[in-house]
Amino acid sequence: MAAIDARGDDIVLRLEDNERSLMLTVFTDLAELLSEADDGDADRPDSENWEARLRLVDRPRPEDPALLRLLPDVDPDDEERSAEFRRLTEYDLKQAKAHNVRIVLLGLSKSSDITLTHDEVLAWMKGLNDLRLVFAVRLGIDSEEAQEEKYAHREDLSESEDLTLTLYDFLTWIQDRLTSTLLDQAQGDDET
Repeated sequence: MAAIDARGDDIVLRLEDNERSLMLTVFTDLAELLSEADDGDADRPDSENWEARLRLVDRPRPEDPALLRLLPDVDPDDEERSAEFRRLTEYDLKQAKAHNVRIVLLGLSKSSDITLTHDEVLAWMKGLNDLRLVFAVRLGIDSEEAQEEKYAHREDLSESEDLTLTLYDFLTWIQDRLTSTLLDQAQGDDET
């Protein structure tokens, strides 16, 4: 079972091989989902995507509800305002999210004992949050009531939904433990 401990200024995340393998799979899927937002730029190297960086190109509203959750409208009631906001911010937002996912994937590729610096822990927490948002959308969890309903009727879930809910719980636990450990470190720093 996964364990999280502080070691000096770093945090060590210990995963069993099956946990690490599963996390590699789902974070790779998240990286692919984020890359779907760049379908129009996929054929060009990043160095040539100057139009996107300069916000000269319109960014279409994602059709996938999970991707829309990660790259939301600024105002669901105002399509024009949301389109302008998307044009100005989506490229940078997507790049930041993809960067966090790359940090997670790099850590997962090293070994089952992953030593994380403070900045890496923050990237992991953001990446975990994004992945949890995707799972929540896929499970239809959009409120506390919907989440409670899902757990109350867990026996009625398909095998796939049950596995997704289990992964959601596991990622929530890791995110919570990372947050708690980081807060404990910060409080320890304040006391010295």
